[in-house]
Amino acid sequence: MKRAVRGLDHVVVMVDGIDAAQRAYERLGFQVQPRGLHEKLGTANHLMIFDKDYFEILGIVRDTEFNAERREWLRATGGGLANVALATDGADIAYEAFKAAGLEPDAPLAFDRAVEIAGHAERAAFRTVRIPKTHMPVVGFFVCEHLTPQFVYRPEWAKHPNGARGILGVTVIADQPEKWSGELARFFGAGAIVRDGDGLRVDTGTQPVTYLTRAGYRARYPGIEPARPGDHAALLRLRVDSLATCEALLAGNGVKVVKPDASRLLVPPSEASNLALEFAER
Repeated sequence: MKRAVRGLDHVVVMVDGIDAAQRAYERLGFQVQPRGLHEKLGTANHLMIFDKDYFEILGIVRDTEFNAERREWLRATGGGLANVALATDGADIAYEAFKAAGLEPDAPLAFDRAVEIAGHAERAAFRTVRIPKTHMPVVGFFVCEHLTPQFVYRPEWAKHPNGARGILGVTVIADQPEKWSGELARFFGAGAIVRDGDGLRVDTGTQPVTYLTRAGYRARYPGIEPARPGDHAALLRLRVDSLATCEALLAGNGVKVVKPDASRLLVPPSEASNLALEFAER
């Protein structure tokens, strides 16, 4: 059976200054892919590819009608984790399912970007389905259908000096997590939303999205202050092969790190373009 949503595909970190963000993530030990340009959208990105998912830093390079909302968001927030892209069995399937759920989706949008594969120029192509801000449960969800996954998920691109292998989850700060349960159920189904202390845990089908109060966030991630006040997507959890290897690389590069216990490393948002990071082996 084909599904509208089948888990997390990637996350989008909007940055105000893509050159500085590229340098920051290289210092964090990621193999940062060469810059890609979305001519139609007026944006540019750098990807950090893992085995089955990835995250991207995305900047505005030219004002267009397609990025007006993102420009407004950047002005208001200074940047950070803006979107969680959901994997799908088809953009048209997701569009119909989201329309039936009352999410008022935009029609599927097709676009592509240039990539170089083994010295050859190729085009990585996608179709996305966006949901308007009126149905945004703090973080913006959209669906991404990969038309050319072979030009994105390359094993040679998934080798990172810090040992990163994939995304473990996303943490969102929300003053009233329960307030968002109904909206989240439209995306993932009511059975996917469960209580997590005074917060919520959302089963996307793969990696979870966790909603915590500010107090809950500070308790779970001691020593890491949120990047800004108010509700926002605050932290990205990443799996690494070896925490010791990751810790040594970060220390060698002079990255600020908090180690609340032996099982994880926390990097404050000042080191990663307004996004806190957690590295763990599982």
